[in-house]
Amino acid sequence: MSDPDRRRAQRIAFQEFVSVVVGNGFYEVPAVTENLSSAGVLLYADRRIQEGSEVGLILVVPPVEMEAEGKRMWCLGKVLRVEKELKEGRFGMAIGFQLCQVLSQA
Repeated sequence: MSDPDRRRAQRIAFQEFVSVVVGNGFYEVPAVTENLSSAGVLLYADRRIQEGSEVGLILVVPPVEMEAEGKRMWCLGKVLRVEKELKEGRFGMAIGFQLCQVLSQA
């Protein structure tokens, strides 16, 4: 019997307002994150982004054990899944990260 939870990385609850940039900056979609892992993020947006679309977003990743503050990360990824059911009028989307980079604290 296979494990129904096929996630590659452990997820943590993580709520943060973000702006998702679709494609080469064609448009931005406001969203709120639901959970986060090193492999991706689940978020809910007012507008549906097509599965397979390339996206970018900036996350302020919560601090871990010895860090005093979180880190700002620029993440590039792809929409892996769009949930069939709306949640509070928003579209749920799983974004798989392809590249994440820590931004300087300027």
